[in-house]
Amino acid sequence: MFSKSKKLTSKDRFCPQLNIPDAFPHSPAISPEETKLVAELLEKDANEHHMFFNDKGFHNHLTHMLLAGYSLGASTKRLREIYRQEEQMQRPRLPKHNDFEWTGHLGEKEYYSDYLDFMLKEVEKLGRIGAIEKYAFDEENNMLARFLGGLYHPMIHIGYGLEFGIDGMIAEGLAQMCTGADVNKALIPQEIKLPKSSNISALEIAIAIIEDKRFDGIKSEDEFKFMGFYERPELILEYVSKWSLSLEKEELLEKVRELMILGVAVYAGPQRPNKAIAFDFFLMHVLTSSLFLPIFVQQLSPKFGMKFLRGKFAMDLAHFAGRNRPKLYLDQFTSWTTEFTKSWGEIFELAVYHDDEHVPKVIRALKQVERWDPEESLGKGAYHAIAIMTVENVVSFIEKERDDRRSWTHEVVGFDEFWDKIPERKQETLADLS
Repeated sequence: MFSKSKKLTSKDRFCPQLNIPDAFPHSPAISPEETKLVAELLEKDANEHHMFFNDKGFHNHLTHMLLAGYSLGASTKRLREIYRQEEQMQRPRLPKHNDFEWTGHLGEKEYYSDYLDFMLKEVEKLGRIGAIEKYAFDEENNMLARFLGGLYHPMIHIGYGLEFGIDGMIAEGLAQMCTGADVNKALIPQEIKLPKSSNISALEIAIAIIEDKRFDGIKSEDEFKFMGFYERPELILEYVSKWSLSLEKEELLEKVRELMILGVAVYAGPQRPNKAIAFDFFLMHVLTSSLFLPIFVQQLSPKFGMKFLRGKFAMDLAHFAGRNRPKLYLDQFTSWTTEFTKSWGEIFELAVYHDDEHVPKVIRALKQVERWDPEESLGKGAYHAIAIMTVENVVSFIEKERDDRRSWTHEVVGFDEFWDKIPERKQETLADLS
C-alpha cells in the first residue's frame, strides 16, 4: 500500500530570493551564508517532517519561524537554534500510498506526502502562480475554503513561498491545503456578486458587527470556541456583501490596505486599557496572515485576487465574531507619541531571539502595515507601539505566564468574564511604550 517518498533535491527548490516585488523589506545584513543555510534547513524539514505535528492537525511552524528570523536578520547561529528548537515537536514525514489520486483523498492528513510530491511536479510544470490559481481556486472541491481554513495556515505557508520565491514551499502549502478540512465552505460561496461601490471600510464593517444583537448568544462547543460561525454563515456573509470589490488592480490593493488595518485592529484593539496585556491567539492569525496580502494580490490575476480578498474578509469577520465580537479600544493608541523607548531595529532583534514562533511573524506584519498605511489610520505611531507591546508582554506557550506577562490566550476575549481574571495593568506599561 505504501511507497517510499521521493527525496527533494531539485536545485534551488528551497533557496530563498530576496528581490521579490512587494515583499517585506528584509534585513540588509543577510549574507549568502545565511541564505545557503536557510535553503538547507528548509529542504531538511521538507524531507524529514510531516506538515502536522499532532493528531489534532496543528501545523508545523518550523519554516515560518526560520524565514521570519532570516528576514529580520538572524545569524546562522540563531537560525540553527530555531531549527533545533522547532524540530523537537515535529513528527516524521509519512510514506506515500499506492492508491493516490489528487481528488480522492482531500482532507486526509495521512496523504500529505502524496500531495506534496504531486504538487512539486505541478509547481514545476505550471509555475508558482499557475499552480496556485489552478488548485487554490478549484471550485468543485471547495479549495479556496481549504486554502483559507486551518487558521489561514495554508495561505500563510504559500505566502512565504511567494514572498521568498520558494517553489518547495508553494508545493508544501498546496499539499497542506489539500489535506485540510473545508468546514468553512459556506463562508466561501463560489458565486460573487459585486456590490455597488461603497465607501464603508473593512474595519467599519467589523465595528458594526459588535453592535448587531443578532450575534448575541451564538456560542461554539468546539475546544477553542471559535467554530460557531462556520455553521451560521448567513450573518457573516450579509456583512461581507457590504464591502465593495472590483476587478481593478489598484482598487484591490486599496482593499488589501483595509484588511491589513483590520488585522491590527482586531489583534490589539480588544486590549482593555486598564488590564494587563492578553492577546487572542486566533485574532493574532488574522494579523499575521495579512502580511502576505500585497504579494498575493499583485501576482494573482484580478478575478482570483477579488475572490481571495472576499474569502479572506469573510474568514476575518468569522474569527472576530467567533471571539464574541470584542469591543475595540482603538482610542488607546492615539495618545502615544513617536518617541519610543525601542526602535524598530531593537524590536526586530527581540523578535528574532524570542522563543515563541508567532512573535516574529506579528512584528513583521505590523511593520508591513506601517509601510502600507503611511497615514497610520489607527493613530500616529500605533503600529510601532503595538509592536513594542508585543515583544515586551508575550511569553512562549511553554512558559504560559511570567512576571505579569502571558502567552497568547485561547479563551474568548470578547467576554467580560475573561477580563475579570486578568490583573490590572501597571501604569508604567503604557508610559514606557512612548
